[in-house]
Amino acid sequence: MSLSYIFREVLRPFYLLVGIFLVSISPMFTSVTGLQWPGLSAIREVVEKILRPGSLIYTNPTSGVERDLFPIIFKPFWSSMSVMGIALIVSLASALLLSILLKFASGKLYKGIISIASVFRTIPDIVYVLVSQMVLVWVYIQTGVKFAKFTGTGTEEALLVPGLVLSILPFIYFLKTILAMMKEEEGEPYVDLATSKGLHKLRVICVHMLRNMLVRLAYQSKFIISLMISNLLIVEYLFNNFGMTVFLLNYTQPPVFFVTAILFFLPIYVCLKVIEWVLYLTTQQEVSL
Repeated sequence: MSLSYIFREVLRPFYLLVGIFLVSISPMFTSVTGLQWPGLSAIREVVEKILRPGSLIYTNPTSGVERDLFPIIFKPFWSSMSVMGIALIVSLASALLLSILLKFASGKLYKGIISIASVFRTIPDIVYVLVSQMVLVWVYIQTGVKFAKFTGTGTEEALLVPGLVLSILPFIYFLKTILAMMKEEEGEPYVDLATSKGLHKLRVICVHMLRNMLVRLAYQSKFIISLMISNLLIVEYLFNNFGMTVFLLNYTQPPVFFVTAILFFLPIYVCLKVIEWVLYLTTQQEVSL
């Protein structure tokens, strides 16, 4: 591992902190009359509050009620991470399963599924959210059975349905990517060797091909996570979930925004770093996600 790689990795968290801080204080540079200079004292006051996160207070923009940021902030944090976790697990697992099944399907069915996936990929997430809510409401009216919460109310959050809706676009991306990788792997010598030994096609896919594909698929993790974050705001807002993206949108006081953003993005950054290290230990190649 080169020194330049280590130096670059040490600086990245610093760039992340600086970037989030600049976004946090950006509202201070604007007013109703245009751009303004808030002064060094105002910026220093923000920094001092950030250094004492336990004493931070956020103000509800509607009611004007003030509350301590901690421990309330952990509620939207848990909500957002749960929804994203459900979406990631469901999208990857279902894409892997369907990809394996399609390898044993007829050519017409294979092409039909790919065509449907391409159409679904062009539909905005907001449509999936609205349709899923209408379907659940219709089922509840018709049967009186509530399969899952389809909107957040009070202290309760809807997690399963938002997670499933958020998983749709990652699922389509995973499906098309995995199928393309399978086609490439089929031309590799180790596949011919395994087939010549009489190994079943399912075993070749699950044991040999899948291992190589998961390593290559991990390189796409940054794009997948960014795709999920960009759609998370829509999902949380329309499902009335009190998540991190809604919190960041509603409570923009610079110190509160900075601490909340760090709490949200730091675990994601650490997750990507863990994936990088796993890829490095697996491939012995420097990876930058």
